[in-house]
Amino acid sequence: MHLNEAIEKFKLWRGYKVKQGTVKGYDMILRQFCVFMRNSHIEEVKLDDITTWFELMRQLAWDHNSFIPKAQALRKFFEFYHHQNFKIIDPWLIPIPKKEYKIPRIANEESYQKLLSIIPHDTNDPRHIRNTAIINILWDTGARNGEVLALDVPDLDLQKQKALIPTEKSQGARPIREIFWTNPTNKNIERWIEKRVEISKKRSFAEPDALFVSICSGALANTAGKRLTLKGVGEMLRHYCNRAEIPYMNAHSFRHHMGHDIINKGGSAADVMNILGHASLSSSSIYTMMTNQELESRYRSFKGA
Repeated sequence: MHLNEAIEKFKLWRGYKVKQGTVKGYDMILRQFCVFMRNSHIEEVKLDDITTWFELMRQLAWDHNSFIPKAQALRKFFEFYHHQNFKIIDPWLIPIPKKEYKIPRIANEESYQKLLSIIPHDTNDPRHIRNTAIINILWDTGARNGEVLALDVPDLDLQKQKALIPTEKSQGARPIREIFWTNPTNKNIERWIEKRVEISKKRSFAEPDALFVSICSGALANTAGKRLTLKGVGEMLRHYCNRAEIPYMNAHSFRHHMGHDIINKGGSAADVMNILGHASLSSSSIYTMMTNQELESRYRSFKGA
């Protein structure tokens, strides 16, 4: 069986087990490997082929941690066919690198205010109105990008300034949680909803309840009226950060700010877990780690130097 056919069958089976985002991620990795292997037969793939693929990417300066999902995807793929008695490589021989710890990119108040300052406020441009609301929600809630984009208008309680959302990476401990926001954010959400209603009278939305929808079509696809994508938010943030002349802040950097801020203000890892929707305290413990600057400041306060 050729790799492309094997990937399709694996994708179909995998789709019943995990979320579509995971399926798409694995599918892209496996198709990249398929191109490298020139769509050979699955039985012809050797362990050396995989390590050679990794080595080529390493020479091209791919990030070390990016090899982890690639190795995991290949292992799951070959494990699937190993259980069906195909004569293939032993999937458990595929090396999965250890994750390299990096101090996460953390948004701060100064950068956040600079980001907001370059977005026109006295404007009728729906993109700026929508984007301001998205940035506000990311900052106030610490919610994951995907959780924010999954919001529907009926999910919102604007009077109480909160929403009930499914926890994106829940493992069953807390599948649904509440997020909360401040008065300024609430006003910007209300402003966006008014603009959204105005737009909906002129064009139909593919997902009528989606809170954040795409306004314009992309160069390669008609995305107008569809729910905004993770990539769309990433491009939006990069554009605004460049205009503000600040280092790029991705959506997750707002989440890191929230976790870090909770700890700095006396909160516990349990507070972080509940507010950010972590499955366990171990996921929240990273926010108890100080940045180098904070660590030095704390050390000198203890030593009086």
